[in-house]
Amino acid sequence: MATTALRHEFEALTGHGVNLCFQCGKCSAGCPMAERMDLKPAQVVHHVRLGHAEEVVLNCEAIWLCLGCETCSSRCPQQVEPAAAMNAARILALQRHKPAIREVGIYYQGFVNNMRLNGKIHDVSVVAITRLLTGRLFHDLPLGWKLAVRGRIKPPPLPVHGGGFRKLYRRTLDHDAHTA
Repeated sequence: MATTALRHEFEALTGHGVNLCFQCGKCSAGCPMAERMDLKPAQVVHHVRLGHAEEVVLNCEAIWLCLGCETCSSRCPQQVEPAAAMNAARILALQRHKPAIREVGIYYQGFVNNMRLNGKIHDVSVVAITRLLTGRLFHDLPLGWKLAVRGRIKPPPLPVHGGGFRKLYRRTLDHDAHTA
């Protein structure tokens, strides 16, 4: 895929042009996860601008470590929306089956599927699916036992309440298919 085409995909998903970024670094300075990221938010936007998204951005850990707190976006003087760029990168990485941190990619997909199925998130279901698919099923067993004893784990909802969200989700997928 041409690098400009991928940049246009980013811009279509975010609704903002990455070329507006002049690399002031305010987004990275305010990010609470920046010290743990291999690429800071400003670097992610910069690599998208340079056309390195496919080989650099979609393979970095930073997009999976982003909390989505939007501190970076609130600090951006150009309204580039680095948080939206991080989310767009996650979407594109999942479409290309490239999550750099396998567990986070599985968790993200489980989260979306749980929301689509139930219309809301059932945390225990998402964690259980993630643990099952990563092969670490018993990793959280001691914590799960403590929560169960204290009555903090609720049974999963029946998938009958998510009908409104499922319709909205299907309409969005249909709309995306027609515009692509």
